[in-house]
Amino acid sequence: MRRVVVEPGVGARLEEAAIPVPGAGEVLVRSTLVGICGSDTHALAGRHPFLTGPYVPGHEATGAVVSTGPGVDGAVHAGQRVLLKPNVACGTCLNCRAGRTNACETLAWVGCDPSGALPGAMAGWFVAPAGNLYPVPDVLDDEAAALVECLATPVHAARIAGDLRGARVVVLGAGTIGLLCVVAALHAGASAVVVTDMEQSKLDRAVRVGAAGGVLATAGWLAHDVRDLLGGPADVVFDCVANDRSLDQAVGLLRRAGTLLVVGVPPRPGAVNLPLIQDWELRVQGCAAYTEEDIVTSLAIAVAGGLPVDEIVSATYGLDDVAEAFTAAGADTSGKVMISTA
Repeated sequence: MRRVVVEPGVGARLEEAAIPVPGAGEVLVRSTLVGICGSDTHALAGRHPFLTGPYVPGHEATGAVVSTGPGVDGAVHAGQRVLLKPNVACGTCLNCRAGRTNACETLAWVGCDPSGALPGAMAGWFVAPAGNLYPVPDVLDDEAAALVECLATPVHAARIAGDLRGARVVVLGAGTIGLLCVVAALHAGASAVVVTDMEQSKLDRAVRVGAAGGVLATAGWLAHDVRDLLGGPADVVFDCVANDRSLDQAVGLLRRAGTLLVVGVPPRPGAVNLPLIQDWELRVQGCAAYTEEDIVTSLAIAVAGGLPVDEIVSATYGLDDVAEAFTAAGADTSGKVMISTA
């Protein structure tokens, strides 16, 4: 089969590889559609703090079951359409036992693994643990199914933010995750969501998916404009940019005792306004991926028609055009770029 290899700082290429064989508890899936994640484009540009070596990408994926390894029960069967939950937890550590499988002490990732142990789905076929595959309801097409994993991260962030009913929310960054933070926050009961970004076209898109308004991140009166749209300071800020500038903006937008959720992957260690965080008793919460609960919630949102696929997916490429696809996905104004592997 053919599969994509991303070499950070170098490029994305195709290589030939043997079709994998599922081991005990594993499932072989014929991949059909895979999203290019922001983590992939950051890794390709040499800006990801963890993905620093060559790896086979593809963790936003859907496909059809081909065969199962020993010990897989009848819940997964040949021909079944499935989507991938790529973070693989041990199930036995302290965090796993507490239901926080996204914080597993030995967490591994299908499609984000430079060790080569868990190659991703950006290939003709891929293997994953049976427990990491979720049946795709017939009402969802492949695009929506592949986006469920993307939605799960904002759904997780909204869940651990606390009770968002009636909350005033700001989302910094209107890329795919930022747009889905709008969806997740509104689904969790937020009264209003305002989005900031460097690109007006992306702000317009955020408004179309439900944001109450958008403010250019370069605006001289950003805090004033955001608070005017919200009707006051923010209760919660989702930072989907996660650099020094956005973190400083986030702290400045919050009310006293507000919550800052760091959703984006910071490219490097940075500084935050610790005196204000201490004095205003601000909560700074890291957000890493999702749990099984968040996948289930995201699936339910998608099935109910709450996943704005047309606003998110901007282009689909074949495997032969993977280099072009990664270039497109890395553009500032890009939506979600998909790779068709069928």
